[in-house]
Amino acid sequence: MADDSVERPILHPKGLLWKIEKAAIEPSYLFGTMHVSDARVLNLPSEVEQAFLSSRQFVMEMVLNFKAMGYVTRASFFQDGRTLDQFMQVKDYLRLQRLMKQRLSLPADALKHMKPWAVLTMLMMPAEQQLEQNAALDMVLLQRATKMKKLVNGLETAEEQVAVFESLKIEEQIWMLNRAVEEIKTSDAQIPKMLDAYLKQDLQRLVYMQKEFMYEDSDIDDRFMKQLLEYRNIRMAKRLSEILQQGDAFIAIGALHLPDQQGVLNLLKQQGYKVTQVVMADR
Repeated sequence: MADDSVERPILHPKGLLWKIEKAAIEPSYLFGTMHVSDARVLNLPSEVEQAFLSSRQFVMEMVLNFKAMGYVTRASFFQDGRTLDQFMQVKDYLRLQRLMKQRLSLPADALKHMKPWAVLTMLMMPAEQQLEQNAALDMVLLQRATKMKKLVNGLETAEEQVAVFESLKIEEQIWMLNRAVEEIKTSDAQIPKMLDAYLKQDLQRLVYMQKEFMYEDSDIDDRFMKQLLEYRNIRMAKRLSEILQQGDAFIAIGALHLPDQQGVLNLLKQQGYKVTQVVMADR
């Protein structure tokens, strides 16, 4: 795995909660999330809780309603008669099949009909989160906002999020899936370290850890990460502009979308917003 340094400067190395301001507009708050259900992550710091409770509008990457989840579920499966095993070496497919059964109790028939990117996203999530079916932080915030009758908005559609994964050719998705299976023990070992970095609000460390899983022998994961972070950051920052004009919003997006030169915080600065870290104690 690559151990090279981060190419772009990390302009905001620490901090999860940020106040976003512009003259004559009510301030809003941008909160970096981690898409997990760990109790320590769900236990929001008092500053985050207050910003959330006092907001008029809740904004997330994609509103996880039935329509969106239905689209993602349908898009996760081949609809044209193709099957996953057709694209994989027999030994690789059998290894994946054993892992998915052991890890997630996924039936072999279900796996056979899934697209490689969909299996990959399942492997990227902590196994216990899927087995226990606990809601991740973003979903918990959405449920609370809905119950409190806040205005709810998403920065992306389900179609746009799926398109990020389907931007890769099937063969490239298979390459990433095989690498993920090979590195599953290392990935699992990284999860507690990532949680620790997140709870310490250490965005720089999170970026470095993500970079450790980039491979030097191919540009596939580089292109994928551009789609997953950089291009989406541009889209989200552009759509945030209208929302921020309304003021008094609590915006929750993945923490890795925040810190670097092409991160949402810097893109908002370029739109003329004042971005200030809300200092909180590490957990």
